[in-house]
Amino acid sequence: MDVKSRNHLLLNRLALERDIKTSYVMDHMITDQVLTLQEEEKVKAQATQRDRAAMLINIILKKDNNSYISFYNALLHEGYKDLAALLHDGIPSITSYDRKDSTDGVAFCVRTILCEGGVPQRPVVFVTRPELVNEIRQKLYNLRNDPGWVTVYGMAGSGKSVLTAEALRDQSLLEECFPGGVHWISVGKQDNAGLLMKLHNLCSRLDLDFTYAQRPPLNIGEAKDRLRLLMLHKYPRSLLVLDDIWDSQTLKAFDNHCKVLITSRDRSVTDHVTGRKYEVHMESGLNDEKGLEILSLFVDMKIKDMPAQADKIVRECKGSPLVLSLIGALLRDFPNRWEYYLRQLQNKQFRRIKKSSSYDYEALDEAMSISVEMLNENFKDFYKDLSILPKDVKVPTKVFCILWDMEPEEVEDMQQEFVNKSLLFCDRNGKSFHYYLHDLQLDFLIEKNREQLQELHEKIVKQYKKHYRLCIPTPGEEDCMYWYNFLVFHMASAKMQEELRDLMFSLDWIKAKTELVGPAHLIHEYVEYSNILDQKNSLARENFQKFLSLNGHLLGRQPFPDIVQLGLCQPETSEVYQQAKLKAHQEVDKGAFYVEWINKGMKNLSRLVVRPHTDAVYHACFSQDGQKIASCGADRTLQSAWRVPASSQEC
Repeated sequence: MDVKSRNHLLLNRLALERDIKTSYVMDHMITDQVLTLQEEEKVKAQATQRDRAAMLINIILKKDNNSYISFYNALLHEGYKDLAALLHDGIPSITSYDRKDSTDGVAFCVRTILCEGGVPQRPVVFVTRPELVNEIRQKLYNLRNDPGWVTVYGMAGSGKSVLTAEALRDQSLLEECFPGGVHWISVGKQDNAGLLMKLHNLCSRLDLDFTYAQRPPLNIGEAKDRLRLLMLHKYPRSLLVLDDIWDSQTLKAFDNHCKVLITSRDRSVTDHVTGRKYEVHMESGLNDEKGLEILSLFVDMKIKDMPAQADKIVRECKGSPLVLSLIGALLRDFPNRWEYYLRQLQNKQFRRIKKSSSYDYEALDEAMSISVEMLNENFKDFYKDLSILPKDVKVPTKVFCILWDMEPEEVEDMQQEFVNKSLLFCDRNGKSFHYYLHDLQLDFLIEKNREQLQELHEKIVKQYKKHYRLCIPTPGEEDCMYWYNFLVFHMASAKMQEELRDLMFSLDWIKAKTELVGPAHLIHEYVEYSNILDQKNSLARENFQKFLSLNGHLLGRQPFPDIVQLGLCQPETSEVYQQAKLKAHQEVDKGAFYVEWINKGMKNLSRLVVRPHTDAVYHACFSQDGQKIASCGADRTLQSAWRVPASSQEC
């Protein structure tokens, strides 16, 4: 052990022996592998608390620098900050020996610096994401010579604080950029009184020799000035970490021309502070492999040995580190509940998924609810409207313009508020903005607003009808694909049965949609919503579904066929035929030409002998006696066939 370190132990021995309780301190030192179990027993064998403390100090005095550092860290962790302060100046300098990794891969000197600065330890279950950790470190290197701000932002439970702390466990980064140390403060939501207390506590922690602390600061301005002097004169090359910042007003209290890293759900919190700014977006989800790794560490099983429900749980967690940690902690306590917790996830019973963890929130609904509650009152109803968005769909700006009767610029400004607070995601594809929710956010909104979902779906349908009136979206419109894919979904969810039947039994809608996306999606909708469509007349739905099924090969081709002409070929009792005939009369009055098949009722059509075309048939014509037919098609051939008696052979 260095002479300086040894002298500090001897100098402060009486104070240490008088105050410390050795049991928890020794636990830390055993974890650091600087104290053996035999030495622990030797300490425990002493009769009094003071004797045990004296024995521990005797043992430490015979050891190396790492023992001193471990003892110092243990005092900090166990709340003996005043005693740790006595030993602070005796911390050995960084040497080549110190660079050797400890059992968790972090050098003792790094652990000391971070422990001193209040940086959280790694969670018991920790799975790193090297790409994001390295990105945070790269941004921090930008603060090597100049003050500035690094913002790590993302949705609730995405791992911002955990990965930020991990990025700081890098000796080169600390030596080159922040040799003055790291000072971590958990801020959270604060009123003025709470913020003043946070600032006062931080100043007290930094001003160990009471240079600037004649009395507690009376207001935030005074506390801000005191912090500025401390950072400027005592810690000019240190990093200040502000964890969980909620608003820019709070952040202004720390705007002191120093090096700051913040974590926040709100990307825009640094808009009103000065200095260079850098950002790291915390991706919202882990991949399935990382998710399974987290579960396996919690339940202490190999991935291959976990039950089949493990894969399904990971998928239902949507990659959220928070949800995976909550589920993993519950399964550790109740290892036979795999099926139960899977069912709760599938049923969106977030309130039942509750467990203390390394995160600030004990339940998913609590983490998400607090973000929504922090929204401006004027925005909360608009955010509620997002409850009816389809999953995994990026919705264009114009859809929201129609929903809210707003100009595109107004929509984009408001949506940016949600994006900044990690409540919504934006895909900027050229000039067009498309918005979408993370699956867990959407699940939360649906569960929270379940009683109002029908009303919200009805609202978007009414706004669509108000905007387009008697028309339908054209392919040139930015929003047309959304309506063709999801208008039926909204009508069904709003229980607007009459409107749904009118739309689905409309040749105009069928023509427009099949020309754009083909018939398959329409056929799927007829099947999916058959219980609604069949309530008054099941034959109509069957007619339209059969029409699309039989003519699908034609409706998927270019040039697109005339759907009225195809409808005229349906049986005269068909609802499709009735609509087609009505439309044909309307179009004929405008100069159009249609051909009607007048002998569709002819019996024994199966006896019609024809050598098939090798491609699509474009036209066909019967003879006056109904016994012959001529046809031409895409294979550029003209063919004829005739009807023969049942007893005859093919000619």
